[in-house]
Amino acid sequence: MESSHYYPENDIAVARGKGYNVIMTTSLSSDVPVGYFSWAEYDIMAPIQPKTEKALAAAFISNCGAHNFRLQALEQLQKLNVPVDSYGGCHRNRDGRGAIPVVVGAPNIQDYAPAPNAIIHIKTIAEIGLAAQTIKYLASNTTAYNERLRWKFEGPSDSFKALVDMAAVHSSCRLCIHLATQIQEKEEKGKDFTKHRPCKCKKGSETLYHLYVRERGRFEMQSVFIRSQNLTLKGLELAVLSKFRSLKHIPIWKTERPEVIRGSNKLKIYRIYPVGLTQRQALYTWKFHNDEDFKNFVQKNPCAKIEVIFV
Repeated sequence: MESSHYYPENDIAVARGKGYNVIMTTSLSSDVPVGYFSWAEYDIMAPIQPKTEKALAAAFISNCGAHNFRLQALEQLQKLNVPVDSYGGCHRNRDGRGAIPVVVGAPNIQDYAPAPNAIIHIKTIAEIGLAAQTIKYLASNTTAYNERLRWKFEGPSDSFKALVDMAAVHSSCRLCIHLATQIQEKEEKGKDFTKHRPCKCKKGSETLYHLYVRERGRFEMQSVFIRSQNLTLKGLELAVLSKFRSLKHIPIWKTERPEVIRGSNKLKIYRIYPVGLTQRQALYTWKFHNDEDFKNFVQKNPCAKIEVIFV
C-alpha cells in the first residue's frame, strides 16, 4: 500500500516483469486501482465540529518506519512550538480527528485535494518552518481558516468527486469489468466483427459513425451515432448526453455520494476517453487535444469504444 517511490517492489513495471497480467494497487496507474478513499467509508462531508482541543494541529501517522520524512515533520513542528495532538501509532497522545490536512506526500498531492488550498502541503524538510507559520496564522485568523474549509459548505471540486466516485463500484466488480473487456477485445480481434457490426455508413458526402459508449464502472455499452459534420468534441459531448438522457440514465455513484453533493438529475460530463486507459490517464494526463485529434481517433478505430465520467 506504500508508494513505489520509496518501496520499489511495489512498482507496477516490476510486477509486470514478475508475470502479473492484472495489477491492483493503490496507484491510479494500476489496471484496477484500489484506493484508500470512498464516500461510504469516510464521512468526508460531515459538518465541521467546533474546535475543543488546544493543539493547533493533529497528526495521523502509524507507519513509524516510513521512508519519507513525515515523522521528522511531526517532531520539527513540535519543536517550532506548534502544539500537535497525535492520533496515530507514532507519538500517540490523543483520540479523535482533525480538520485541515497537513500532508507530507507526493508532488501531485494537490490532484487529490477536495479543493484548492484545502490542504497544507509540505514538499521538503525545508518547508516545515513555513508550514508552522501557516498553521499558527490559520489558528489566529478565523476568516482564513474558514476559507480553507469552504468546500465543506459548497461541495468539493468536480475533479475530487470524479476521483472518489470511482470507489462507488467495488474493486472486485471493477476487476470483473476489466477482465470482461479484455476477453471481449480478444474475441473481436479474432474475427472481423465489422461485418456483423456496421461502424459507419455513407450517403453522398456525409458519413454516419457508430461509436460505443459506457459510463465508467459499467460494462454494458450504448450505441451513439455521430454525423461527419458533427465529428467534433462538442458534437461528441452532445451526442453522449442525448443518448444517456434518452435512457433516463442515473449515474452509478448517485446513491453512494453524500446527499448534500448528489446534485440534480441533470447529467454533467467530466471526462470522455478511450476504453483501456488507466484512471491516472483518464483523470489527469490524457485528453483529445482538439477536434482533429478526435476525428482521427474515430476514423482509425472502427466502432470506437469510449468511456465517460459523469459528475
